[in-house]
Amino acid sequence: MKFNLFLSITASLTFTLLSCTGEDNRTSEASLSNASFRPQSDMMVTDQVIDVIAFGSCNSEQKEQPLWPVIAQEDPDLWIWTGDNVYADTEDPVKFRETYDLQLANTAYTSFVESVPFLTGTWDDHDYGVNDGGVEYPAKELAKAEMYRFLGVSDDDPSQSRAGTHRSYDYGPGDRRVKVILLDTRWFRDSIERTSGENATYLPNEEGTLLGEEQWAWLERQLEDPEADVTVIVSSIQVIAAEHRFEKWANFPNELQRFYDLLAEKQPKNTFIISGDRHAGEISVEGLEGWSDPLVDVTSSGLTNTWSRMFDETNSRAVTDKVININYGLIEIDWSNPQDPAVRVSIKGMEGTYHAYEI
Repeated sequence: MKFNLFLSITASLTFTLLSCTGEDNRTSEASLSNASFRPQSDMMVTDQVIDVIAFGSCNSEQKEQPLWPVIAQEDPDLWIWTGDNVYADTEDPVKFRETYDLQLANTAYTSFVESVPFLTGTWDDHDYGVNDGGVEYPAKELAKAEMYRFLGVSDDDPSQSRAGTHRSYDYGPGDRRVKVILLDTRWFRDSIERTSGENATYLPNEEGTLLGEEQWAWLERQLEDPEADVTVIVSSIQVIAAEHRFEKWANFPNELQRFYDLLAEKQPKNTFIISGDRHAGEISVEGLEGWSDPLVDVTSSGLTNTWSRMFDETNSRAVTDKVININYGLIEIDWSNPQDPAVRVSIKGMEGTYHAYEI
């Protein structure tokens, strides 16, 4: 039986997630937290089996949002925001609050949230507060507080007391455990230089950090979890796609290699990446030295914001064409054999399934 998530929007549109204990009641991940249950994870959310996870990014609170009832038909157990959940682009606390409240006033979204047992997410640049922003952004504490209010992150969540918004949650019983690792690619990210002109391109930062040492140490602990049967790593920006001129992990080549090396060292089971940011969807695959299976990065973008036309952009690691219709991502887990679960990822939209890939 699914837990439920009560969404309360007051007259001032203040968003609160109410946790209850009855079997028919909805709950946020925070209300079932027990930090001591899983020493590697920030919180254990539920022992409910997770079969279907939906995710998406690049959602303008100002635009029509026709995908919510479509996604609801997938009957997801968990919704993951992968960034640009709203377009705040401000340091002003009043505008930040108003931006999120406008999203919370969207009846299609609130109906969707009421139907989904669990909800979590990370941010990208526009909900962080500044386009392509990083460590230099002065209003990060404000942005964190507003995003946590929007997501219903509890006051006792361990991430409340540390810098950044990186955190992890466990879902499911011991033999069917899903770990969701939410990376923060903004708070600690060093600056990157950009060429000038119409086709301005970010230049590699060979020395800078993307995650910061505190987050790297935390991530290493997450990947040491022996009880995670499926691990979903959430990165707001693309990890594998390396040839386009916009934001990506490859702008920090040493950080990207460090990430690949860490995966090869820790060998987490059934691990893949979901990302957003690009206003286009695609699936990218990379073979890693010391990693038996191809690493998959499923980019779903966006829920409202997509390219107006197809551009000629190279991604030699893509196994799909780009999707420039509004889209969302879907993860389906078949637990028939808990020792070797089958995972199917797809990019979907108003017209159905655009691309699917078996992990």
